[in-house]
Amino acid sequence: MPAEKNNPAGAPITSCDLDKSCTVVSCAICLAEIPSDVALSFEGPDYVQHFCGLSCLDVWKQKPPENKL
Repeated sequence: MPAEKNNPAGAPITSCDLDKSCTVVSCAICLAEIPSDVALSFEGPDYVQHFCGLSCLDVWKQKPPENKL
């Protein structure tokens, strides 16, 4: 079992695959659809971990920021 991750407030973040009413989104979709600047929000990383999985969260955090003109 992977190590438990906690949000900034210290609460554990559960994975979507442990939630019967949740559908895990593929990492490719998460990387394409969720902007990098969401990582700056309080709940952004929690959202990615829950719906996309722990391994995708690590990849998503490494994603370069988008250029906004």
